[in-house]
Amino acid sequence: MILGSLGLRLMGLATIWVVLSLVAAAFVLQYLFTINVERSTREDLNAALTRVAASIVPENAKPTLSEPLPDPRYATPLGGRYWQVRALDTGDIARSRSLWDLELDALGADGEISHQIIPDGRQIIMLSRKLDIESPQATRSFLVTVGEDYDPTRALIASFTADAIKLLTLLGVLILSAAWMLLRYGLAPIKAVREAIENVRRGTHKQLEGRFPTELDPLVDEVNQLLRARDATMERARSRASDLAHGLKTPLAALYGIAEELREQGNANDAAIVQEIASEMSEKIDYQLRLATLRLRTAAQPARSSLNSATLRTITVLKKTGRGEQLHWVAELMDDCWVDVDRQDLMELVGITLENAAKWAAKRVIVRATRAGEVAQLEISDDGPGVPEHQLEELGIRGRRLDEARPGTGLGLAIAGEILEINQGQMQFRRAQIGGLCVTLCLPLAKSVSSLPSA
Repeated sequence: MILGSLGLRLMGLATIWVVLSLVAAAFVLQYLFTINVERSTREDLNAALTRVAASIVPENAKPTLSEPLPDPRYATPLGGRYWQVRALDTGDIARSRSLWDLELDALGADGEISHQIIPDGRQIIMLSRKLDIESPQATRSFLVTVGEDYDPTRALIASFTADAIKLLTLLGVLILSAAWMLLRYGLAPIKAVREAIENVRRGTHKQLEGRFPTELDPLVDEVNQLLRARDATMERARSRASDLAHGLKTPLAALYGIAEELREQGNANDAAIVQEIASEMSEKIDYQLRLATLRLRTAAQPARSSLNSATLRTITVLKKTGRGEQLHWVAELMDDCWVDVDRQDLMELVGITLENAAKWAAKRVIVRATRAGEVAQLEISDDGPGVPEHQLEELGIRGRRLDEARPGTGLGLAIAGEILEINQGQMQFRRAQIGGLCVTLCLPLAKSVSSLPSA
């Protein structure tokens, strides 16, 4: 959403303001230029009218000029400059050769500008004035009109308007470009804060670090205080869980002792009940403690861990155990790939599934890594007894054990499911080709390998 972006919002407002300002400036400039051009035209017409009035010979019955006007356009048919003199007492008219046989209609008031369209489509701008001129015989009245073609003036105004629009458009582009650069530079500290928050999410920093503007210092301080409070709360919760576990060890040991005493006294049923209760309590405590070490995260918190590294490290450790030394390990891994899973969570996840395979395998454990689109798949197969098809759905359910004869709590695969749920992954079960169980871990690939720190 555009309104959700501060930069786009400010840029949008700046664009609207600049466009409106430049459009208003274009209208104002065009208006001012038109006024000045028309004022200049009026002054020219006034000067021409004064010259024509000064050249009138009032003694002649028909108006005549004592000398031709110096501008050759008056003597050229439709030359662009025109004059006309009407004797108000006789109605006789004298006109410039440029008018040919046309007559100017002095429609405007005395001393006012008026316009007229002549037959060839030209528009003439005119200025008329009534003059009383004294002669030796009498004072005569004349209506003097001068004009010129308005098309050159209109073309000049249009040309100026076009040039002004081009200039203002270029100016608008430059202003908006400068505004965009200023916004990017001005909002750069916000990007720095976001990167600092990402560093906290990835776990590379415990709080926001970097140089920030003084305006953002209160916000950064508040966030850092919240992060410290969160870490303190989580650490306190883990400490409480650890203290609770240690505090329950003694009562649990006492319960196991009571169960042994009851068994020695011949009360096997009560001893079994007490031991079962103690075992269930121990399993729940162990399950909650292991969950407390997991790193809660969302899809907006990227991570990057090497799947090959976690797999090979875990296999190396298991080979040194008594059970692992007896097995043949096969690792078919692709080119090193990075998954969007916290490193500690990935080590725990791979460790649980490989330990489960080693527990049930007869001779071999095969580990195969593949890539399917944006997902990495890690298949762990063993050649053990496997699991019946109708019981595959029960795997991974907390506390559910399909074989009570083997040691264990039944919590390993349940914890693996918790890890996958936190990291947006999946776990699938099927019959392995070598006869046992095949566990497939589907893990999301890291999306921004170049921008994330390696694990």
